[in-house]
Amino acid sequence: MSFASQLQSILQKLLINDADRAPYTADAISICNELMDDLKKEDDHFRKAFDGLSLSGSYLDRVKLKTPDEFDMHLKLKLPFQVTPVRDSQRSGFVFLRYTGGSHPAVVDGYVNRKSLQDWIRNAFHKVFESYNQIKKGGETYKLTYTLQGHGCSHTIEAQSPSKFISFDFVPVFEFTHSQWPLPDPASVSHNVRQNWNWFAVPQQKRPADDRTFMVCAPHWEREMMKGNYNLKNILRLMKGMRDKHIREMPHLSSYMLKTVILLQLEKRPDTYWQKDLATLFVDMWTRLVQHFRDNNLPFFLAHDCNHFDRLKRDDFLKCKETAEILYHKINLTRNESKFYLDQLFF
Repeated sequence: MSFASQLQSILQKLLINDADRAPYTADAISICNELMDDLKKEDDHFRKAFDGLSLSGSYLDRVKLKTPDEFDMHLKLKLPFQVTPVRDSQRSGFVFLRYTGGSHPAVVDGYVNRKSLQDWIRNAFHKVFESYNQIKKGGETYKLTYTLQGHGCSHTIEAQSPSKFISFDFVPVFEFTHSQWPLPDPASVSHNVRQNWNWFAVPQQKRPADDRTFMVCAPHWEREMMKGNYNLKNILRLMKGMRDKHIREMPHLSSYMLKTVILLQLEKRPDTYWQKDLATLFVDMWTRLVQHFRDNNLPFFLAHDCNHFDRLKRDDFLKCKETAEILYHKINLTRNESKFYLDQLFF
């Protein structure tokens, strides 16, 4: 079997069947709705601030692999007074959220405080979990566990039934229109997309430490950039599949980092480039990933002065770099020698 044929076969194995997706999605929506209703009942501040949920991550981009069991959710908040994003001059890609109005548990000295925000949301979740730890949905009884409790970015809820496991990462965010965008406009995102889709401020820490820092995030801009190019999403699926197989050797190499490799090339490449065959594009994008590791730099496509690799511990970075290089050589060996089988790098 040729290299290209092997890739196509692997891709089919990685994709989620619509019949498998439906029951997971139905139960996930129902669990989310009940959790949000209970949070509103238990915490009056949350009831007043909750502004809906928005998909993010692999489900939004439709590049989730294998089992549809992980949901990344932006938990949108709207505080009772004005919140204004202010560019952080020390940290590229970051903002402060200035608050004008009365007091609020998430606000300290006139700014939304990341630590106070997470403490408030954590306390609301704890109130909910004092009254129950399971939910019945779709004929299944799910036992719920509150694990990552917002000490980083997300609040993680795990739902386990006899036949299904579903996890939710809820990330509190603040939503803004393009008129409040604090950074230079990215050239690769069209004016219409920037006008029609909002962006978010996400609680993230970056040195030097400041509890007011939020990172800019525009998942719908990214989705629109990738829309209409089937091969492009398939490349990301393949890169994620290879990362997943070697996740222990590539610690904390996030799906978003892999996606960033492609987003950066979208800025540089003409549309005709993405019409090349899947095998050529996959090898090229993995080569680009290796080059970013060699350069010790993976720029945030919304703010090129921000390096995603700064978030990796040094040992983890070196481990990821070594593994990416090893896989690069194995990919090329498989491409040139038909006796080697690509499946071994994915499954």
